[in-house]
Amino acid sequence: MTIPALLALACDAPEAAKEPIDDSSDEHTRAVAISRAAAVSAPSVDSNPEGYEIDEDDFPPRSLSAASHSKSKDDDDDDDKDKDKDKDKDKDEDEDKDKDPEPEPEPRPEPRPEPVPDPEQGPKPGSEPKPEPEPKPGPEPEPGPKPDPGGEKGEVLVALAGDMGSGSKPTAVYKLILAEKADFLIIPGDFDYKHNPKTFKQEIDDVLGAEYPVFLAIGNHDTKKWKEYQADFKARVEKVPGAVCTGDLGVESACTYRGIHFVLSGIGTKGSKGAQEQYLADALAADSSPWSLCVWHKNQTDFQAGDKPSDIGWTAFQHCQKDGSIVVMAHEHSYARTKTLTAIGSGDHGATGLPELLEVGPGSTFSVVTGLGGKSIRAWEEGVHKDDTWWGSLYTSDYWRKNGVEMKKPSADTGALFIRFNVGGDPSAAEGYFKTVDGDMIDEFDIVRK
Repeated sequence: MTIPALLALACDAPEAAKEPIDDSSDEHTRAVAISRAAAVSAPSVDSNPEGYEIDEDDFPPRSLSAASHSKSKDDDDDDDKDKDKDKDKDKDEDEDKDKDPEPEPEPRPEPRPEPVPDPEQGPKPGSEPKPEPEPKPGPEPEPGPKPDPGGEKGEVLVALAGDMGSGSKPTAVYKLILAEKADFLIIPGDFDYKHNPKTFKQEIDDVLGAEYPVFLAIGNHDTKKWKEYQADFKARVEKVPGAVCTGDLGVESACTYRGIHFVLSGIGTKGSKGAQEQYLADALAADSSPWSLCVWHKNQTDFQAGDKPSDIGWTAFQHCQKDGSIVVMAHEHSYARTKTLTAIGSGDHGATGLPELLEVGPGSTFSVVTGLGGKSIRAWEEGVHKDDTWWGSLYTSDYWRKNGVEMKKPSADTGALFIRFNVGGDPSAAEGYFKTVDGDMIDEFDIVRK
């Protein structure tokens, strides 16, 4: 379906606004309390072999424990098979050594050289070399692609992934980002969970390269070594041609790169909430870029697939909605994207339009949680979200909904969100998709800037 046709459908009267949820009702309070109580049970040491830092907001998903154990067993079996194959290979090599060597072929006689004519006698009659015809000029090679003039008019692909962890899983996500040819990466918090800035940086460098543009927002698992993380990536950003960042990088900072503006905020994690809200409002108002993002780590319960608490408040979201800036978060280890939102903080947040066609501009935006960078995958909390009417797509360990349609129960995997801005050179068109490391396209949507 073409964008004009989708726009025509999107312009129909929006769904009737739902009455504000009464969080004080006994039934709702009891449902949320039961759901959260079930989730808050401390994990055993065996369930955390990586040695990650764990707190009450970072328990491994209950529904994946058996699957994880089964996968570990399968991996061990595969290792045993590989060892047997290596033994067989060594045995074959030993047998080859015991065999008599094959005789070497006899050398062929070298051809006799042609007699060289005596230059004093001159060339024989009829033996003068014929002049070779001059080659016809071929077609000139086509010029290569012209460099993108800063990204204001050319397409720009941005990768967004948070809650990374360390080891093979985030490495697979970095490889996916490289394969998709993203122009830069934004990580909305929670890096390696081990307070090891050196290892975190090295794992990125090993795949993407030391000069690849990476921008960070602080997460709650990054605070202990934040100065080191920040110093490493501040030095990295300073080497990126055309990247401009002001303020306290990753905490209260505004950046522009390839024509995309994004505010990297520590709201809910570091600093005064009131000061963070004011910084957001001022930074957004001071910029006139066609595309803008609000990036921070933590969530509101309404705008995630899990049951984590509301740590941000609605004011920050409302500043972004007023400006028409897309809100990107992590923290909850799943993927969750809303429809177009026009009244954030109300009963249904002003959700409107088609789930696969989003509008951004003054007074409208959407939010997305992209927390499948490699650490873990959490479950869908249906008891908390059964009455939600604002979702476009959801992807968790046990539930998948794509553009309003429930899909087959997923074999959930890590991945990243990608947004391509200025599609076809149109500064008012963008498209997004979430892709797993196995290549599954979990979400696809179009964005129109009003």
